[in-house]
Amino acid sequence: MALKIVYSVGKGGVGKTTCAVALSLQAARFLRTLVVSLDPAHNLGDVLECRLTDDAKEVTSNLWASEIDMGAAIARYLAESTQRLQSMYGYLKTINIDGYFDALKLSPGIEEYATLQAMEQLLGSAEGRYDMVVFDTPPTGLTLRVLALPRVSLLWGERLSRLRREILDKRRIVSNIQGERKFVIDGTEHALPSEEKSDAVMGELQDYIGRMRRLSALQADASRSRVMPVMNPDRLSLFETRRALETLRQLGMSIGPVIVNKVGVKPSDEETAREIGRELGMSTRTLPFSDDEPVGMEAVARFAGSLDFREWIPGEVRAHPQVA
Repeated sequence: MALKIVYSVGKGGVGKTTCAVALSLQAARFLRTLVVSLDPAHNLGDVLECRLTDDAKEVTSNLWASEIDMGAAIARYLAESTQRLQSMYGYLKTINIDGYFDALKLSPGIEEYATLQAMEQLLGSAEGRYDMVVFDTPPTGLTLRVLALPRVSLLWGERLSRLRREILDKRRIVSNIQGERKFVIDGTEHALPSEEKSDAVMGELQDYIGRMRRLSALQADASRSRVMPVMNPDRLSLFETRRALETLRQLGMSIGPVIVNKVGVKPSDEETAREIGRELGMSTRTLPFSDDEPVGMEAVARFAGSLDFREWIPGEVRAHPQVA
């Protein structure tokens, strides 16, 4: 079975973590499921009442959970990026390339790229071990930027590849006239490549383009990937959800019905939920407000019993067994 992916998306405080756990509990009855938090302000462990780390922990039969240490993920991303740059451009001693490595740490978008890499690596390791991964995502703004990265990076990578080919073409012209240029730095001889197959930079670009193309295709594959939007029955939540849905549609992602959580605080909440559906042009599903937060496996199981969360599992749901 191909790995399925669900993204629980919403602004802070709407209950997306609880909904992610509820979905995971129902899915675990017939799928090996991993629920993982990417939110720097983790509360997945709080909901499950257990301590979680990067290493997946089995919290009940067929269900595993983890919380990614995003600080460590950013540090790993920087270390790996620096190592790749050093291997490709280490011969450029005259331009103080170490200064560029230091600047990389402060570069805009580092958090987004590190989050994407953490997701990519997790999905790679999840293949064959789990049937489905449920992401409890960061707040909406960061999540949308991360989900947009594969498509944006694909365009960026393809443009850089064209520029790199132009550089290699010019190098070939120069080498045909002057011969191959070589440099000896710190006792090591370096030759400037002029062919794609021997150019480390082009190799890195092609690898990156391939990875981003696969991620973009995976996000757009409705049989494998789906978004579960979660919101509260209020205007601010509606405005943020509307903007999020516009971006998700532009990315070609499959979006399930919108969950309107914490309905019942005001007598008008049920009607508000229906109005939200009309304004968004989407189906909505409601979850009742409770004075007691669903914390712990039993409490979340009771919470999950009020809604059939299988609706957000990618692919054909009707063949799945009924939830008791």
